[in-house]
Amino acid sequence: MPSRSDSRMEFAPPEFIFPGYTANGPHDLPVCPLHPWNHEGKPIRCVRQLNYSNWNPPPPPRKLLGDLIYLFFHTLEEKRYHITACPRGFYVNMSTEDEFNPHPIQHAYVAHSLLDLLKQLSPGFKRNFEILLKRRAAKHPFERVPSPYQVHSWLAPSFDHTPDSVRKEEAFSSRMACEENLPGQTRDWNEELQVTHELPQNRLTERLLRDRAIFKSNSDFVAAATRAAVSVVNGDIMAINPGETRKQQMFIWNNMFFSLGFDVKEHYKHFGGEHAAYVATSSDLSGVRAYSMLDQAGVHTLGTAIIDYRGYRVTAQTIIPGILEKEQEQLVVYGSIDFGKTVLTDSRYEELLSKTAKQLKIRPHKVVNHTGDVIQLYSSIDCKGIVGNDGRAYILDLLRTFPPDLNYFGSCPPEIRPQLPTSLTELGYPYQHRHLLATLRQELIEAFFESRHEAFLRLAAFEIQKLKTEKAKTLESLPNGISKVHDNSADAVTGDTPEISTTLNHEASTTHLDPETTGSQPTSVAPGLTSKKLILGETHTKDLVAMRKFLDKEIGGELEDLTQEAIRRAADAVGSACSDRFELAFNPDVCQQFVKFCESETKALEADKALICDACEFLVTKQIPAFVKDCLSLCVTPQDGRALIEIMHQRGINVRYLNRLIDLVDHKPPLTYLKRLAVTEVLVRSAKHVFKTYIQEVDPMLLSVGVAHFLNCFLSSCQNLTPLSGIDEQVLKLNRNKKSKKKSKNLRESPEEMAWVNETTSTVWSELIKEAKDYFHYTISASDIDAFCSQLDVSRVQILRSFCPAVGIQLLLRDYQLTPSNGAKHHMRPVFVTEDILSMFPVVKHLHPHATDAYHYFTTGQARISSGHLQEGFELINEALSLLNGVYGPLHPDIGACNRLLARLSYVMGEHQAALLFQHRATMISERVHGIDNPNTTTEYMHFALYCFACGHIGPALQLLYRARYIALMCHGEIHPEMTQIDTNIGLMLQMVGEFDLALVFLENALSLSRIFYGEKNLKEAFTCHLISRTHAYRGDFRSALDYEKKRFVIYKERLGSESDYTRDSDECLRHLTQQAVTRARRVAAELASLGNNGTTAKHTNVGVDSKGQLPATTDPDVSNRSVVPLNTLNSFGAGVPVPTVTSILETLNRVNGILVIQLRGQEPDPSAEDRPAPEVPLSKLDGTLDVHCADGPTSATTGDIPAKAVPVA
Repeated sequence: MPSRSDSRMEFAPPEFIFPGYTANGPHDLPVCPLHPWNHEGKPIRCVRQLNYSNWNPPPPPRKLLGDLIYLFFHTLEEKRYHITACPRGFYVNMSTEDEFNPHPIQHAYVAHSLLDLLKQLSPGFKRNFEILLKRRAAKHPFERVPSPYQVHSWLAPSFDHTPDSVRKEEAFSSRMACEENLPGQTRDWNEELQVTHELPQNRLTERLLRDRAIFKSNSDFVAAATRAAVSVVNGDIMAINPGETRKQQMFIWNNMFFSLGFDVKEHYKHFGGEHAAYVATSSDLSGVRAYSMLDQAGVHTLGTAIIDYRGYRVTAQTIIPGILEKEQEQLVVYGSIDFGKTVLTDSRYEELLSKTAKQLKIRPHKVVNHTGDVIQLYSSIDCKGIVGNDGRAYILDLLRTFPPDLNYFGSCPPEIRPQLPTSLTELGYPYQHRHLLATLRQELIEAFFESRHEAFLRLAAFEIQKLKTEKAKTLESLPNGISKVHDNSADAVTGDTPEISTTLNHEASTTHLDPETTGSQPTSVAPGLTSKKLILGETHTKDLVAMRKFLDKEIGGELEDLTQEAIRRAADAVGSACSDRFELAFNPDVCQQFVKFCESETKALEADKALICDACEFLVTKQIPAFVKDCLSLCVTPQDGRALIEIMHQRGINVRYLNRLIDLVDHKPPLTYLKRLAVTEVLVRSAKHVFKTYIQEVDPMLLSVGVAHFLNCFLSSCQNLTPLSGIDEQVLKLNRNKKSKKKSKNLRESPEEMAWVNETTSTVWSELIKEAKDYFHYTISASDIDAFCSQLDVSRVQILRSFCPAVGIQLLLRDYQLTPSNGAKHHMRPVFVTEDILSMFPVVKHLHPHATDAYHYFTTGQARISSGHLQEGFELINEALSLLNGVYGPLHPDIGACNRLLARLSYVMGEHQAALLFQHRATMISERVHGIDNPNTTTEYMHFALYCFACGHIGPALQLLYRARYIALMCHGEIHPEMTQIDTNIGLMLQMVGEFDLALVFLENALSLSRIFYGEKNLKEAFTCHLISRTHAYRGDFRSALDYEKKRFVIYKERLGSESDYTRDSDECLRHLTQQAVTRARRVAAELASLGNNGTTAKHTNVGVDSKGQLPATTDPDVSNRSVVPLNTLNSFGAGVPVPTVTSILETLNRVNGILVIQLRGQEPDPSAEDRPAPEVPLSKLDGTLDVHCADGPTSATTGDIPAKAVPVA
């Protein structure tokens, strides 16, 4: 019989995921488990060599005889063949390596297929090729299909470099010129992208075809641009201006234009120089994205991608037809090419951009050009309009599409910089920033617009209510009933609860302006508008409609005048661009030094500045605190720095406001994890900026040496770093000879060329601290990595995981000793060596086209689900999934989101097998498109684990959760809100397999975390105490079970009162546990007494008493082969120890993961289900193999605040 430990091996968690593993001693989280072991074994080899023969291509006489190509085939049996391809098939000819003889060999076998001939010539090829096909067929389709955009991993295993003629030909440099070829021509990327946008979209099928074409063209363009940009940085492509310096060079390749992110010819001299040139590319991409999303007919933008590689930023753009034939000054017909000194306009662009200006909330404004003419602009002055030879109107240089961020305009000349409100100046704004191209995000503009819209509706309601009061005397003559209806209607219109009424009165007193004293400037209005959070929901439009209908009935013909007066007052108060309606529009050219506005714009310009100041104040005083409040209430829980930045961007918060976020979360214990993530992100991004400059100075022959040296300076405390110690002296001599032609100094002695060699831990960290202070305006108090990690309780693995993908470093998959061993203060030798740097990959930013019709179905389905129509919502989401598959193909983040939602719906409706199928797809898609260690992927793992458990796959479910916890530790460490949910899930599933001691370890950790994030004596703590109490009861330790149940009772009594159902339920549990403990103690004593009377002592039996006087519980040694825990053997003594059941555990898991399972009509609950094991669903039913390596990561599902009794499960 196998031992107990062997039989439980399937359920035992690995040591490194246990709570407190990294805290107990100098342990680093291992990184090797990130890439699970490949069970396929070594790659199968079918041939030794198969490529074009050296005699290829056929000479003209042989072409006339039908010879097409000549191939060379080297078999596994060490035989060599020269093969001729002709119109009738393939055959072996008589050629050798030294002699050309194209005639067929004697009794030549002519095969229609090359595979048939190879199988005939090589038995080894025939055998291995069949195995290879079977292995490939066994893979899931999602493993074989390429993803639309390349996803790189920062860790990769080492592979043997074997001879491969196919790889040699694919990497041949001259192939780059024809790699993107279509039959007969090179792809014209600009024409292809523009034509796809001009496809008809009248019917659904036409729109789907158009969306598919746009997405395919964009993904192909990004892939081609990325490959070419890497070649540009590597020096494989000749510049069109080779005589210029490296920074000023430009490139054209494959109908794409490439430029480096440097300040060419001091173009950005007055805006920040090199820093402004670098950030201008990102701002331009944001503008291109905004105009592309509008999809305005007639407005054309360039295909754009930004590639960061080896410290260089390369911008790839499509080429406007005819732009290379003339100078830029001769091509531009709209906008300015010198930041406002000369301005041009065109009637065609005025008509087109007037439509986009309304949607992008850009105020048309008048400027004066160099000749004194007044020009009307509908965009920023930097936006240039060029009409190509194809007749299309193109716009480019969209870096100032959105208004400037005045909080970072401290270096702007004071005469053109507006005075910020007091609430901002008290916080230290405006900051002295390194460039003047800081702009507000489009998401913030939308949020600010919605906030002002709500305020406008509130004020309009208040003004109309005042008008109603003024007409009260008129209504006195009406019957009392009508007057009463009038009052009730007014309450309905204004939502006149005490709170709302107070808010309205406050707003009226603070925002009602006197035109004689304030003019049209709403500068002082902002504090009043933002002093309270105005929430009107989705009914504000209906409110105005109701007001109009009521006043039309009550006041009659005076409605129009009274309503217009109320709307005018409200519009003036909120800074509307129009007096008769609500309309916010921003001037993107505010605070531009070289822009000269028309005199008629003076008054409007002051209003523009005030409006942008209000938006900046809204960002700092409302949007960021609202985000912190959501984090405090656990509405959002970012898992790593990248997720934090994505959430901030969704709310319109720029990365440069991380310092403000850190200040707000400081001294808030529940948000310690958020501060840790934010400060770590500041450090990583500062290191990214330093590394960008550092790696540009490293010689291309020593790149891996330079990268390893920087990582040692950044993440280790080694004092003796000699990066060139392991380099071959012959390589150093080559560099010396190369440099000696220009300088007499050798490689080691040239400070300009080899300054990076002298970098140390102290110098790198001093640069990081300076960079964090200059860019993020945050002071890092730590002087090295040891102090930083100890202050924030962050692991070095987390920093390494964040830094490598940010700069494009791929490391060798091995466990790195980042923490000094044996308690040492410093590393004795470098942590990273040259062999650890496998490669550097490009980091790409690009557009993401959307499938409009599919999103319509998706959002409609979500609305139907929210209203309770699950089946209808399921059908709509399924239809959206079908449309998305038609547009994107099988792999896309949105397709994964649809599969995840369909899995949740299937599970809620009781279709567990369907839920498992959908979630399996969602998990694999997330692994492919997000990465194996992405927080979104770990969320999929958690859902996958729950559905596996529901279908009876307890072993795989636990493995999924273990990997979930491992990746969670790598992302954010032990102290994080989601760890509470992960540990609770693990503890509950371990109860199911009888591992009660292990379950207690994870449940007790979940209890301690819940106290951190929810406070002492919170309802989640009571719920977790009940779970721990139940686990102790399963063990037979009723004394400990009573202790934890008492804690639960005390919390419920204090928080909910003694009359609450939850308190009564806890009291009932206490009585039941007490009765069980007494009964069991009596029975055990009786059994022991009877055994003693028979001459047998307790120590000679299998029953022992623990230190608490309790009889320990045991389980069946063969539990690993079962789905549920067998009856406890203590029942043979009549001890009455409770046993966990599938139904009770699944009910609790559903509550922990925020799921309410619905009992469908016609389904009656089976009363015997309580004592039956979970139904086993064969893993073969899934569309592919369910491997453990496809299952790893944490989740972000929420837990209910009030843990009630078990929710009925159908």
